[in-house]
Amino acid sequence: MKKMIFLFALLLCSMAAYAGNCDYSWQTAKDGSRCGGRAADQRPGGGP
Repeated sequence: MKKMIFLFALLLCSMAAYAGNCDYSWQTAKDGSRCGGRAADQRPGGGP
């Protein structure tokens, strides 16, 4: 159980580290909104 909590916390921290970049559609922009179609991975020729 402790290992699962640790992995979940690690995942949340890694997602927070990406906040504002919009490399991927699942990320969050600096204003707190979801990147979605604005993300690089959703645009033609885009990618991180």
